[in-house]
Amino acid sequence: MKFKILDLFCGAGGFSCGLDSLEDFETVIGVDFDKNVLETYKKNIKGSTVILGDLTDDKTKDAVVELAKEKGINMIIGGPPCQGFSSKGKNLGLDDPRNFLFKEYVNLVSRIQPEVFVIENVKNLLTACNGYFLKQINDSFHKLGYIINYGVLNAADFGVPEHRERAIIIGSRSKSIDLPAPADKKVTVRDAISDLAYLESGEGRDVSRYITEPLTEYQKEMRKGSYLLYNHKATSHSKVAIDKLKMIPVEGDKNSLPKELWGKQQFYTTWSRLVWDEQSPTIDTRFDTPSNGRNSHPFLNRAITPREAARIQSFPDTFIFYGKKTSICKQIGNAVPPLLAKAIGKKITESYKERNNITEHYKLYLANSVSFVKELISKNKTVDAIITDPPYNISKENNFNTLASPRKGIDFGYWDNNFNVCGWIKDYVKLLKPDGSIIIFCSYLYISYIIDELKKNGIDVKDVLIWKKSNPMPRNINRRYVQDMEFAIWGVKAKAKWTFNKPDDKPYLRSIFETPVVSGKEKTGHPTQKSLDLMEQIINIHTNENDWIIDPFMGSGTTGLAAIKNKRNFIGIEVNPEYYESALSRFSSLTKSINN
Repeated sequence: MKFKILDLFCGAGGFSCGLDSLEDFETVIGVDFDKNVLETYKKNIKGSTVILGDLTDDKTKDAVVELAKEKGINMIIGGPPCQGFSSKGKNLGLDDPRNFLFKEYVNLVSRIQPEVFVIENVKNLLTACNGYFLKQINDSFHKLGYIINYGVLNAADFGVPEHRERAIIIGSRSKSIDLPAPADKKVTVRDAISDLAYLESGEGRDVSRYITEPLTEYQKEMRKGSYLLYNHKATSHSKVAIDKLKMIPVEGDKNSLPKELWGKQQFYTTWSRLVWDEQSPTIDTRFDTPSNGRNSHPFLNRAITPREAARIQSFPDTFIFYGKKTSICKQIGNAVPPLLAKAIGKKITESYKERNNITEHYKLYLANSVSFVKELISKNKTVDAIITDPPYNISKENNFNTLASPRKGIDFGYWDNNFNVCGWIKDYVKLLKPDGSIIIFCSYLYISYIIDELKKNGIDVKDVLIWKKSNPMPRNINRRYVQDMEFAIWGVKAKAKWTFNKPDDKPYLRSIFETPVVSGKEKTGHPTQKSLDLMEQIINIHTNENDWIIDPFMGSGTTGLAAIKNKRNFIGIEVNPEYYESALSRFSSLTKSINN
């Protein structure tokens, strides 16, 4: 899908800059009430149309809506002014009229009806006034038919050499779009601006030549397509200011001016330096003022220049800022880092390139089940049973080095680390039919937590099932019991007429299922694979033929295979591409064997 963007409260255009670097995005309209920032926006966001005006004014809103429909806008982005949510704005909450500009954003979304929107704001937006604003935003967009995901992203996790935490809210008409996961590589101040360290206080011109190599990878990326350097001009400091700057140590934790010399700004980072091999704190609108905070150059006796600040914000050198210096500083300090915007854009694109396999009897999705469930809810999907083996959140190192084929501790993978064992339950219970069952495998450590969560969400817990392994994994037999059991909690909705298919040849059923641990040809690469025999037994007892079963944590697909083998239908969701492909292969093989 090609996204044509309307950028509200657009500022200089950092958000648009990042998105437009991707093939599937084109910013068409930018709106702001500041003519200085619109000059920068227009000259950098090529081909865009700008509208100067206040979005609380009806004439401005009408003009935006008319042009948006004419241009075929299907995505809206923007960060309504956020001072009232910020710590510097004193968290005024309900008393600050600036905090209600999100209503204008909602109004425009309701009139234009884009496929996707993104709101960017200070992280306090999500918690201000005990969550009042977040609830208002959620309720407003849900009424308009949008699926909402939100969270806090730190620009430092996406290749930006700066700690800058922002609240991100993403809405879509048809997809549940996750926030992007952090990248591995961290970029430092040195990586970003070491090639620009040749100006002293008051030196430089608006256009100056680059110095020679070597360059870091980040610097090469920022310089790409640019031969001249703009906005690299050092502030002309007073002699007193320079004398103070000379007193600030170059490296270390105590790289700030002695307290008795701080002046009016009484906080620790007053008159202090950026540290070469760390990431910058948040670049604000007064980065050219040493007394404002940790803004001074790592070793030169001056504040950082607008170009250095822009580099730290991840603006490419081809992005030129226009206007007076005070305006340029505001443009840079208020901007969304383009690399953060790019990461969000990639996630949106990924969400619209579906990875699924759908047949008459099973539907397999490569997706994050915790957010994907919102798509199912929005489509009013219901199921007869939820049967799942989610991550247990028990991964850790161990010393199984005496085994012939030792497993690396019990570190099952990133998906088992810091997993919220209860957080997914509330939404999935919404899919369950009135007489349906939910069965959740879990570690004995979390049985009580899961039972409590099920009860909170209207589930009557009936029993705890036990999988007894006939060939359990050994452990230190002189100090511990052999761990030969796993557990599953079975519950139903209140007043349900639940399914319980007791075989006629048995007087009663015990809640213990004994099977071997998976081995041989049945074994896949999944480290916590359940026995196919075990899952068939459970499915035959708790569901009927033609029922729909969902497994939000499908893994290599054992629950689904057991369902299909026994004439049930199946929905499986898996976030790991390797396990998803394994499940696809197993389903394909099973389908061929059934058809033959």
